[in-house]
Amino acid sequence: MTLEPKCLPPLQALRAELDDIDGQWLALLARRFAVTAEVGQLKKTQNLPARDPEREAQQRARFAALASESGIDPVFAQRLLQLLLDEVVARHQRV
Repeated sequence: MTLEPKCLPPLQALRAELDDIDGQWLALLARRFAVTAEVGQLKKTQNLPARDPEREAQQRARFAALASESGIDPVFAQRLLQLLLDEVVARHQRV
């Protein structure tokens, strides 16, 4: 598919905006993992389990509500949260 030249500048601008957004959410994700690393250290020193089912349930409900408020499919948001939780727990278990 060949794009018409008049379409290229707006497309390039939108792609640049997407690239900027991707950088922002990855920076936030790195920040989130830094905080969860501190949580993992605290749990380790207090001999707490890596998973907290009650907290995870609260997070799922909160994520679904926030997603709905933002016009995002709550099921998608919960799948994303589960991916994050699984990664965090895996990192805690490696500590």
